[in-house]
Amino acid sequence: MSSEPLAATKPPTSKDTLPRKPGFAPIRPINKAGFMNRDRLQTLLLFAALVILPVIFVSMNPQYLSPGNLDSMMRQSSVLLLVVAAGTAPILLGSIDLSVGAIVSLCAVSAALLAQSMGQSAVFFVLPLGLLIGLFNGVIVSYIKLPSFLVTLGTSFAFGGIALLLSGGFPVQLVSGPLNAAFQRSLFGVFPLPLVYAVILWLVLIVFLRRTATGRFIYAIGGNERAAKTSGVNVKWVKALAFGASGLCCALAGVLVLFSTTAATPDIGNSFLLPSIAAIVMGGTPLSGGQGGAARGLIGTLILVELTNGMLIIGLPPAAQQIVQGLVVILAVLLTFDRRGVAVVK
Repeated sequence: MSSEPLAATKPPTSKDTLPRKPGFAPIRPINKAGFMNRDRLQTLLLFAALVILPVIFVSMNPQYLSPGNLDSMMRQSSVLLLVVAAGTAPILLGSIDLSVGAIVSLCAVSAALLAQSMGQSAVFFVLPLGLLIGLFNGVIVSYIKLPSFLVTLGTSFAFGGIALLLSGGFPVQLVSGPLNAAFQRSLFGVFPLPLVYAVILWLVLIVFLRRTATGRFIYAIGGNERAAKTSGVNVKWVKALAFGASGLCCALAGVLVLFSTTAATPDIGNSFLLPSIAAIVMGGTPLSGGQGGAARGLIGTLILVELTNGMLIIGLPPAAQQIVQGLVVILAVLLTFDRRGVAVVK
């Protein structure tokens, strides 16, 4: 028998790691300083892009900062900002809503038809319609427990089909009325009123997410759904409510796009889906949920509009524009997605 004494058991330290389920790296202590530095770096890069892009495009075409082009960019930003607001709450949950474009289309067509039969003021009847559509998505996701990706992909086809059925496949004209001035004029002759409405809603969404219990529950669910449920959060209802808010924002976007184009087509909202997701991710809200928010979505929207408009005004071919947009989105994901705790990516 060996005469050497048995080594004393070394107590675990904070540097020791614990095993986790397959596919994930061992649990490590959270480096708060590193997280803050990374967050600040992301914010700095976003603001740098917001300033540098106009400088680049102005050097290539001075018309980039002309009053007419600035007005065009602000009007483009208004509808996209509402769709970005619509997609933010589901993504903060760690889910996604792929039906936002179809809901915008359905609400725009419905608003145009209501205006034809009941007058322009009837366009606002689509707001409860959008809320109900969003709740429909949320109830299926949360109470029936189906993946949001598949549910909203399916309902996007269904809502698009209903819009096509209602319109008959033709543009539905908006009748003239007293509300035209409220959506087509500018505040102080500078800021288009649709942008003002979108910014007001954006501020309301920030307050909702940051200052209300439901908003904080959305962040908690996105960060750790199991822990939120254990803490007493009504996870199913909060999820349904987040999707309902998404539908309401889409309905407002449908009204804005209807007044800006004066006609609604069954696919009028489809072009906003992918740019809205890109703006959310570009702004620093990861698809994994629990971080970011509406404020960052605004920055992502502005960067995307600056980029899209700039490439258009310098005459970049459409194919090259799509390539640049794709590369920018990948770069944004690279900067916002925290890969330190993930060992396997599928």
